[in-house]
Amino acid sequence: MATVLHLLGLLLLFGFCGVALVSLVFGLPGTFLIVAAALVYGWATGFAAVTWSTIGWLALLAAIGEGIEFVAGSAGAASRRPSRRVTVFVLIGGFAGGIIGTPFLFGIGSLIGALLGAFAGAALAVGSEGGTIGESFSTGMAAMRGRLLGFVLKAAVAVVMVVIVAAAAI
Repeated sequence: MATVLHLLGLLLLFGFCGVALVSLVFGLPGTFLIVAAALVYGWATGFAAVTWSTIGWLALLAAIGEGIEFVAGSAGAASRRPSRRVTVFVLIGGFAGGIIGTPFLFGIGSLIGALLGAFAGAALAVGSEGGTIGESFSTGMAAMRGRLLGFVLKAAVAVVMVVIVAAAAI
């Protein structure tokens, strides 16, 4: 009976980690969902396999992954036109675009909306600073590429987190 419960616990843990990975596409903080899954599994097993130090490392990786995604879009735009206004507009545009895009394409619109929002925010900021249409477009594209790179890096961090959870739990 203990083996069946252990296998059921692992199935639930990995199922929840899979849902957390998919949730990244929808703009949700899937990295912190992985930490929560590991914490619940650790608690349920008396922290025998997934220990507090594992959870601490997972939490650190989650914070790093979320920070990378948050900063990447504005850093991409700042490479073209460094200004506080552009940075703020990219962050606001990406956030607003993610919210507006959520109901479209079965939730994947959240990612597309965040990318387009970062582009629009950067382009509007450059235009409001007196930049040309070409400068606005190139800065917007840089912001969109940065935001996409941030998403890809965050997803990679999340996959590493799942591998750490698997190594600890099995």
